[in-house]
Amino acid sequence: MRSNFTRRATGFTLIELIVVIAILGALIGISAPFVVSRINAADMTKCRNNLTQLHLDGDKYSRDMAHSHLLPTSGMDDDEDTEYDESEGWWLALGTDLEGTVLPQGKNGKMKVPAYFHCPGHKPDVKNTFPADVKSISYVSWTDGSEDEENPNSCIRTTAKQNLDTLPWLSDGNPVKGKSVTDLASFRKQVLPALERHDNTLLVLYVSGKIKAFEADPETLKAEALFKKIAPSIARKADKAAKSGSRGSDDEDDEDEE
Repeated sequence: MRSNFTRRATGFTLIELIVVIAILGALIGISAPFVVSRINAADMTKCRNNLTQLHLDGDKYSRDMAHSHLLPTSGMDDDEDTEYDESEGWWLALGTDLEGTVLPQGKNGKMKVPAYFHCPGHKPDVKNTFPADVKSISYVSWTDGSEDEENPNSCIRTTAKQNLDTLPWLSDGNPVKGKSVTDLASFRKQVLPALERHDNTLLVLYVSGKIKAFEADPETLKAEALFKKIAPSIARKADKAAKSGSRGSDDEDDEDEE
Protein backbone atom coordinates (compact mmCIF):
# COMPACT_ATOMS: atom_id res chain seq x y z
CA MET A 1 0.00 0.00 0.00
CA ARG A 2 1.37 3.38 -0.99
CA SER A 3 1.87 5.78 1.91
CA ASN A 4 0.39 9.26 1.74
CA PHE A 5 3.31 10.56 3.93
CA THR A 6 5.26 13.34 2.17
CA ARG A 7 8.89 13.44 3.17
CA ARG A 8 10.16 16.86 4.11
CA ALA A 9 12.83 18.21 1.78
CA THR A 10 16.28 18.24 3.31
CA GLY A 11 18.23 21.49 3.84
CA PHE A 12 18.00 24.73 5.84
CA THR A 13 15.33 27.37 5.62
CA LEU A 14 16.35 31.02 5.23
CA ILE A 15 15.62 31.71 8.89
CA GLU A 16 17.75 28.76 9.99
CA LEU A 17 20.65 30.01 7.83
CA ILE A 18 20.42 33.47 9.35
CA VAL A 19 20.47 32.01 12.86
CA VAL A 20 23.51 29.82 12.08
CA ILE A 21 25.40 32.76 10.55
CA ALA A 22 24.57 34.93 13.57
CA ILE A 23 25.86 32.25 15.95
CA LEU A 24 29.08 31.82 13.94
CA GLY A 25 29.61 35.58 13.89
CA ALA A 26 29.19 35.77 17.66
CA LEU A 27 31.65 32.91 18.20
CA ILE A 28 34.22 34.56 15.93
CA GLY A 29 33.76 37.87 17.74
CA ILE A 30 34.33 36.19 21.10
CA SER A 31 37.37 34.15 20.01
CA ALA A 32 39.14 36.79 17.89
CA PRO A 33 40.66 38.73 20.83
CA PHE A 34 42.01 35.50 22.31
CA VAL A 35 43.61 34.54 18.98
CA VAL A 36 45.21 37.98 18.61
CA SER A 37 46.39 37.83 22.22
CA ARG A 38 48.05 34.45 21.63
CA ILE A 39 49.78 35.79 18.49
CA ASN A 40 51.06 38.83 20.39
CA ALA A 41 52.29 36.63 23.23
CA ALA A 42 54.11 34.35 20.78
CA ASP A 43 55.73 37.35 19.06
CA MET A 44 56.84 38.78 22.39
CA THR A 45 58.36 35.46 23.43
CA LYS A 46 60.26 35.26 20.14
CA CYS A 47 61.39 38.87 20.55
CA ARG A 48 62.69 38.11 24.04
CA ASN A 49 64.62 35.17 22.64
CA ASN A 50 66.08 37.45 19.96
CA LEU A 51 67.28 39.95 22.55
CA THR A 52 68.74 37.14 24.67
CA GLN A 53 70.77 35.96 21.68
CA LEU A 54 71.86 39.51 20.87
CA HIS A 55 73.04 39.89 24.46
CA LEU A 56 75.20 36.79 24.03
CA ASP A 57 76.60 38.26 20.79
CA GLY A 58 77.27 41.56 22.53
CA ASP A 59 79.01 39.80 25.41
CA LYS A 60 81.25 38.00 22.93
CA TYR A 61 81.99 41.31 21.19
CA SER A 62 82.89 43.06 24.45
CA ARG A 63 85.26 40.26 25.50
CA ASP A 64 87.28 40.57 22.29
CA MET A 65 90.56 42.40 22.95
CA ALA A 66 90.03 44.57 19.85
CA HIS A 67 87.06 46.26 21.54
CA SER A 68 87.38 45.24 25.16
CA HIS A 69 84.48 46.17 27.47
CA LEU A 70 82.56 47.97 24.71
CA LEU A 71 79.12 47.44 23.18
CA PRO A 72 78.55 48.74 19.62
CA THR A 73 76.05 51.47 18.82
CA SER A 74 74.72 53.31 15.79
CA GLY A 75 76.96 56.34 15.52
CA MET A 76 80.02 54.73 17.11
CA ASP A 77 83.41 55.75 15.71
CA ASP A 78 84.09 54.03 12.40
CA ASP A 79 86.82 51.41 12.10
CA GLU A 80 88.77 52.69 9.11
CA ASP A 81 90.16 49.19 8.48
CA THR A 82 86.79 48.08 7.08
CA GLU A 83 85.44 48.91 3.63
CA TYR A 84 82.06 49.83 5.11
CA ASP A 85 81.03 52.44 7.66
CA GLU A 86 80.48 50.71 11.00
CA SER A 87 79.09 53.92 12.50
CA GLU A 88 75.92 53.52 10.40
CA GLY A 89 74.53 50.71 12.56
CA TRP A 90 75.49 48.58 15.57
CA TRP A 91 74.64 45.42 13.59
CA LEU A 92 77.53 46.07 11.18
CA ALA A 93 80.06 45.94 14.01
CA LEU A 94 78.36 43.03 15.77
CA GLY A 95 77.79 40.94 12.65
CA THR A 96 81.42 41.04 11.58
CA ASP A 97 82.37 38.39 14.13
CA LEU A 98 79.25 36.21 13.91
CA GLU A 99 78.76 32.95 12.09
CA GLY A 100 76.06 33.00 9.45
CA THR A 101 76.56 36.63 8.46
CA VAL A 102 77.66 37.84 5.04
CA LEU A 103 79.75 40.99 4.90
CA PRO A 104 78.66 43.84 2.61
CA GLN A 105 79.68 43.35 -0.99
CA GLY A 106 80.63 46.53 -2.85
CA LYS A 107 80.28 50.16 -1.81
CA ASN A 108 76.52 50.07 -1.29
CA GLY A 109 76.28 46.43 -0.27
CA LYS A 110 74.32 45.29 2.79
CA MET A 111 75.40 42.84 5.46
CA LYS A 112 73.21 39.74 5.75
CA VAL A 113 72.44 38.86 9.36
CA PRO A 114 70.55 36.01 11.10
CA ALA A 115 66.77 36.23 11.56
CA TYR A 116 67.07 37.05 15.28
CA PHE A 117 67.99 40.63 14.34
CA HIS A 118 64.33 41.01 13.29
CA CYS A 119 61.29 41.02 15.60
CA PRO A 120 58.34 38.90 14.35
CA GLY A 121 56.01 41.76 15.24
CA HIS A 122 57.90 44.05 12.85
CA LYS A 123 56.30 43.47 9.45
CA PRO A 124 57.08 42.23 6.91
CA ASP A 125 58.65 39.20 8.55
CA VAL A 126 61.95 37.68 7.42
CA LYS A 127 63.36 34.16 7.28
CA ASN A 128 66.89 32.87 7.85
CA THR A 129 69.46 35.55 6.97
CA PHE A 130 68.32 38.85 5.50
CA PRO A 131 69.92 42.08 4.19
CA ALA A 132 70.27 44.40 7.17
CA ASP A 133 69.36 48.08 6.98
CA VAL A 134 67.29 50.60 8.93
CA LYS A 135 64.05 49.20 7.44
CA SER A 136 64.67 45.54 8.27
CA ILE A 137 66.55 45.71 11.60
CA SER A 138 64.02 45.68 14.47
CA TYR A 139 66.13 46.97 17.34
CA VAL A 140 67.71 50.31 18.14
CA SER A 141 70.81 50.97 20.20
CA TRP A 142 70.86 53.24 23.23
CA THR A 143 73.97 54.84 24.68
CA ASP A 144 75.16 57.11 27.45
CA GLY A 145 78.20 57.99 25.31
CA SER A 146 80.51 56.68 28.03
CA GLU A 147 83.23 55.56 25.62
CA ASP A 148 83.85 59.00 24.09
CA GLU A 149 82.55 62.20 25.66
CA GLU A 150 83.11 64.02 22.36
CA ASN A 151 80.76 61.64 20.53
CA PRO A 152 77.29 61.39 22.16
CA ASN A 153 76.55 58.30 20.00
CA SER A 154 79.73 56.46 20.96
CA CYS A 155 79.93 52.88 22.29
CA ILE A 156 78.82 51.92 25.77
CA ARG A 157 81.73 51.17 28.06
CA THR A 158 80.58 48.32 30.29
CA THR A 159 83.17 49.06 32.97
CA ALA A 160 81.92 52.60 33.56
CA LYS A 161 80.49 53.43 36.97
CA GLN A 162 76.79 53.09 36.26
CA ASN A 163 73.98 50.67 37.08
CA LEU A 164 74.07 48.21 34.20
CA ASP A 165 70.60 46.93 35.17
CA THR A 166 69.12 50.33 34.25
CA LEU A 167 71.31 51.24 31.26
CA PRO A 168 69.64 50.09 28.01
CA TRP A 169 71.67 48.78 25.09
CA LEU A 170 69.00 47.55 22.63
CA SER A 171 65.22 47.81 22.46
CA ASP A 172 62.30 47.47 20.08
CA GLY A 173 62.48 50.30 17.58
CA ASN A 174 63.11 51.68 14.11
CA PRO A 175 66.81 52.52 13.66
CA VAL A 176 68.10 55.78 12.23
CA LYS A 177 71.38 55.48 10.36
CA GLY A 178 74.29 56.66 12.49
CA LYS A 179 72.26 57.60 15.57
CA SER A 180 71.47 55.91 18.89
CA VAL A 181 68.85 56.79 21.48
CA THR A 182 70.49 59.48 23.58
CA ASP A 183 67.65 61.85 24.51
CA LEU A 184 63.90 62.37 24.43
CA ALA A 185 63.84 63.46 20.78
CA SER A 186 65.63 60.31 19.56
CA PHE A 187 63.44 58.19 21.87
CA ARG A 188 60.30 59.62 20.27
CA LYS A 189 61.66 59.07 16.77
CA GLN A 190 63.22 55.62 17.07
CA VAL A 191 61.45 53.78 19.90
CA LEU A 192 57.83 54.91 20.32
CA PRO A 193 56.71 53.79 16.81
CA ALA A 194 57.51 50.20 17.88
CA LEU A 195 54.83 50.18 20.60
CA GLU A 196 52.35 48.66 18.15
CA ARG A 197 54.37 45.44 17.75
CA HIS A 198 53.51 43.84 21.10
CA ASP A 199 50.12 45.29 21.99
CA ASN A 200 51.58 48.58 23.29
CA THR A 201 54.53 46.97 25.06
CA LEU A 202 58.22 47.71 24.53
CA LEU A 203 60.98 45.18 25.25
CA VAL A 204 64.30 46.60 26.42
CA LEU A 205 67.63 44.77 26.75
CA TYR A 206 69.93 46.23 29.39
CA VAL A 207 73.72 46.09 29.43
CA SER A 208 73.60 43.56 32.28
CA GLY A 209 71.54 41.18 30.14
CA LYS A 210 68.22 41.85 31.85
CA ILE A 211 65.18 42.21 29.57
CA LYS A 212 62.28 44.31 30.80
CA ALA A 213 58.83 44.96 29.33
CA PHE A 214 57.25 48.41 29.50
CA GLU A 215 53.55 48.92 28.77
CA ALA A 216 52.19 52.24 27.54
CA ASP A 217 48.71 53.31 26.47
CA PRO A 218 49.10 55.51 23.35
CA GLU A 219 46.06 57.58 24.37
CA THR A 220 47.51 58.55 27.74
CA LEU A 221 51.20 58.21 26.84
CA LYS A 222 53.61 60.59 28.52
CA ALA A 223 56.77 60.06 26.47
CA GLU A 224 59.12 61.85 28.83
CA ALA A 225 57.98 59.85 31.86
CA LEU A 226 58.37 56.58 29.95
CA PHE A 227 61.82 57.61 28.70
CA LYS A 228 62.98 58.37 32.25
CA LYS A 229 61.53 55.10 33.51
CA ILE A 230 63.36 53.03 30.89
CA ALA A 231 66.70 54.88 31.00
CA PRO A 232 67.09 57.06 34.11
CA SER A 233 70.83 57.66 33.73
CA ILE A 234 70.57 58.59 30.02
CA ALA A 235 67.64 60.88 30.80
CA ARG A 236 69.61 62.65 33.54
CA LYS A 237 72.57 63.13 31.22
CA ALA A 238 70.32 64.42 28.44
CA ASP A 239 68.64 66.89 30.82
CA LYS A 240 72.00 68.16 32.00
CA ALA A 241 73.25 68.56 28.43
CA ALA A 242 70.03 70.32 27.37
CA LYS A 243 70.35 72.82 30.22
CA SER A 244 73.92 73.58 29.22
CA GLY A 245 72.83 74.04 25.60
CA SER A 246 75.46 71.62 24.29
CA ARG A 247 72.89 69.30 22.69
CA GLY A 248 70.56 71.86 21.18
CA SER A 249 71.81 71.37 17.64
CA ASP A 250 71.44 67.57 17.87
CA ASP A 251 67.80 67.84 18.98
CA GLU A 252 67.02 70.27 16.18
CA ASP A 253 68.52 67.87 13.67
CA ASP A 254 66.25 65.07 14.96
CA GLU A 255 63.16 67.28 14.71
CA ASP A 256 64.08 68.31 11.18
CA GLU A 257 64.38 64.66 10.13
CA GLU A 258 60.84 63.99 11.37
